[in-house]
Order: sequence, then structure tokens, then C-alpha cells
Amino acid sequence: MSFPAVRRALPALAASAASAALTACAAVVTLSLALYAGTASAGAAEQFRIAPELDQGFRALGTHGVFVLYDEQAQRWTVSDARRAYQAFRPASTYKIPNTLIALEAGVAQDETQVFKWDGQKRWNEDWNQDQTLQTAFRFSAVWVHQEIARKVGAEGLQSRLWAWRYGNAVAGPRHDSYWLDGDLRITAVQQVEFLRRFAEHRLPISERTETVARRVFLREETPGWRLFAKTGWDGSGPVELGWFVGWTERRNGTGRCFFALNMDMQVDPKSLPAGSKPPSQHELIRQLGPHRERLARQTLQAQGCLD
Repeated sequence: MSFPAVRRALPALAASAASAALTACAAVVTLSLALYAGTASAGAAEQFRIAPELDQGFRALGTHGVFVLYDEQAQRWTVSDARRAYQAFRPASTYKIPNTLIALEAGVAQDETQVFKWDGQKRWNEDWNQDQTLQTAFRFSAVWVHQEIARKVGAEGLQSRLWAWRYGNAVAGPRHDSYWLDGDLRITAVQQVEFLRRFAEHRLPISERTETVARRVFLREETPGWRLFAKTGWDGSGPVELGWFVGWTERRNGTGRCFFALNMDMQVDPKSLPAGSKPPSQHELIRQLGPHRERLARQTLQAQGCLD
């Protein structure tokens, strides 16, 4: 074939290759979903549904966010914004979920009653300024306790577990005692859900004892019908602050689990502020917008039949 003929044929060849690649990708995705059905029957594919109406709560606050839900019984993913569902952010305090597992696996904590002595340094959150247990450090999101855990475990022990557990992009650096706050660790809302599923479905390489103790630590609320396991997070390191609320619900009889992850931009529209007023500080934003993370998640879970 002459060179001009080759040039004329290139567009058709490229289109054919692209079509073949897309077909192959679609086949891989379908196969991957079928293989990753968790507790579902062999070969059953998980559904993926985009539900833009779940974005209403974010719009009402004048902000942006995403809600990702995996319903185990229905074998269905529901997301409010597919693009943002796959956008990676720092995990902030939601990282206390894997770090609690690390503390238990590494022997830094024996159980939820393990005491961590306060160093006497005054911090902005009064709940932090006292001795903590593994349980209270999780509940109050006491950063200094989890930094102490990280230092005791060491960089190698932390990194090896993030790799083995496939947590986000699994980058434990550059500083091994703050990478989830100001370092290179990133995770998407979908990855948050996938990690929680691996834990709840006993697919993490951890001991049964760690699982049992961690469930007691992660339990946020228990009602006659449901249990809620969850953790908040707040990343104040970027130009736009970010809030997280991640976890799962399960019926008291152990069935009907729903795994979820919410993240949202924690910002106030400058146009809504009185003339001449200063934008709110980070601590003011936490007080004003912080509760909306859990409120929006609970409303959506209730609407989806995952919580009473």
C-alpha cells in the first residue's frame, strides 16, 4: 500500500481500533462486576445506577458533593454523581477506620479500652485534652492518638498494610504520622465503600479478634432494627475544605447491609455573607456545616430503605 493510501486508511483503522477497545473494556467491566459480587451468587453482576436526584441536599446548601451507596441485598450501586464518585481526596479522619485496625493488628492497642496518656498539650478541641482510649479516640477523632499509633507502628508497617488492604492509592507518605491529613494518601468515595465491604465481609487479611474489637469501636448507633457503623472526616488542607461521612448499616439480624460514602465541599458562598464580613474560620465552618454530613447521609439511607 502506498503512503498516501495508508494516510487515507488511518482514520478508519483508528475508529475500528477504538471500537474494539471499547468493546473489550465493556467486557472487562462486566466480568469484573460479576467476579466482585461479594456475598452474591456466583456470576451475578452488580448493577450501577446514577441517581442525580440524590444531589438535592448538596444543592440546597449551595455546595457540591457526592453520595455513593452499595445495597448488598439488591446487589446495586447507587451514586449521585458518577464523576465525583471516582474523584480522589485525602481521607482525613475517615482514615481512623484502617488506623484502628492497624493499631489492633500491630499490638499497639489490645482492645477498645487501651489507654493513651494525654501529653498535656492543649489543642483546639477540648475533647482531645485528656487521656483517651482507642474507643474515645475514634469517637472524638483525636488526631494525636492516631499519630502516636502511626509512630509506634512505623513507616514500613503502615505502608505494607495499606498495600495489602488496597486502601485508596496506598501512599503512606511523605511523613508517616500525618499522610492522611497533609500527605499523598488519596481515596475515592467508591474506594471507601469497597474497603468497608472487604472489612465487613471478612476479606481483609486481619484476625477475627481485630474484626470483633473494631466493630465495637466503629459502632455509632444501635436501634431495635438497625446498627450504624460510621466515621466522619474533615480535610482542611486544600483551597476548598472537604467533609466526609462513611460507613455501613445492617439490620440487627445481620442481613440487609448498605455501605455508603458521602463527601462534600465545606464552604459558604461569599455572596450569602453580609457586606464587609469575613469568611468563617475552619472551626466556624465545622460548627455550621459539619452536622450536615451525617444529616444528608441519614436522609438518603432512610429514603433508600437502608435505615429507619
